[in-house]
Amino acid sequence: MADVFDRLQGLAAKIPPPGPRSVGCAKCCGIFSSTGVVFLCVIGNLIKTQPLYVIGVDEPKAAYKASFNAAWIYVAMIAICVAVLAYDKINTQQRSSRGRGGRYPEYGSISYKSEF
Repeated sequence: MADVFDRLQGLAAKIPPPGPRSVGCAKCCGIFSSTGVVFLCVIGNLIKTQPLYVIGVDEPKAAYKASFNAAWIYVAMIAICVAVLAYDKINTQQRSSRGRGGRYPEYGSISYKSEF
């Protein structure tokens, strides 16, 4: 078991940290995915309880199952977004504890020499 854990740690060390573009994408996709989950659950409940209000649904049972399956896909996307944001937050804390030499400069850092 320890061997598997060591392999996972080695694999995790090889994964580069997410860049600023992926963190922004994770925030945006997380918001859109959460609204997608709410919308699909509402539509699924509407099809399940009152299928006559939704035009063009021939098989309501298959339609509401499909909408809930799509909602689960959005839930998985939310989990991926949360994982990227958590990974970035942990790496940011580790970078700031190491001081200079991180991948990105800290906010407000001075990039020039302060000698006169």
